[in-house]
Amino acid sequence: MVVAAAGVLPRHAVAEPLCRLAGVLWYLGAPAARAAVRDNLRHILGRPPTWRQVVAVFQNGVLNYWDIFAIPHMRRDELLGLMDIRGLEHLDAARAAGRGVVAATPHLGSVSLVGQLLPALGYEVIGLLEPIQPPELYDFFARQRMAGGVRLMQVGPAALRELLLGLRRNAILGIVTDRDIDGSGPMVPFFDAPTRFPDGVASLSLRTGAPILIAVPIRRPDGRFDALFEPLPPVQLTGDRKQDVLLLTRAVARRLEYHIASHPEQWTVFQKRWPDARPR
Repeated sequence: MVVAAAGVLPRHAVAEPLCRLAGVLWYLGAPAARAAVRDNLRHILGRPPTWRQVVAVFQNGVLNYWDIFAIPHMRRDELLGLMDIRGLEHLDAARAAGRGVVAATPHLGSVSLVGQLLPALGYEVIGLLEPIQPPELYDFFARQRMAGGVRLMQVGPAALRELLLGLRRNAILGIVTDRDIDGSGPMVPFFDAPTRFPDGVASLSLRTGAPILIAVPIRRPDGRFDALFEPLPPVQLTGDRKQDVLLLTRAVARRLEYHIASHPEQWTVFQKRWPDARPR
């Protein structure tokens, strides 16, 4: 029913107010997620957040789910009409070498919807999805997110070969890289404390020579979106692979930190992100 409604209800006039109401209800009914968001915001802001700031994260989370439901219903011209693009020239410059691009992005804005932008413009985009249980739920969200042309694979060793083949075709790998799902990444500074950060973006770039790009989607108050592409600031590599993976991962974390700090209420991470996190 919700999926069908996403194809007919006006976005700005009807769907967004309903989503914001649902976000308040989610906030009220999810004490563990509420504590996690509060602690995450404390790290970002450097002080305890207000309840309104915490609620806003839940509201943006619901808006993002609505956008996922809307993807199959959205025409190409409608999608492009919602986007203001900045830095597309950086993407084209990064692809000029023919080695593909590894685009690092955070759980910011409506990443699934804005991710449909590049296929709509004719680029091949490959991404990863976190495992979700039950499998039927994973299949549902995968279908929704792939309806606009993005090709998605479940995180895991089997996906690596397809990612490497995609880079050889000069495809763009869109990697959401602000959560370390399996806890195997290095500890890097992130806001006010170190935490584990996934290093797959850095490892793929070093292995293939594909440049790293930062891709950031931002939801605007008027219901439109900013899609920002920027090159990763230069990193002086050492030739030691382990050290270079760490240096690149730190550089990615610094740029994602900057964009998250600019829009903390849009960072929809509902798990405690720092090892020292405590409910506050």
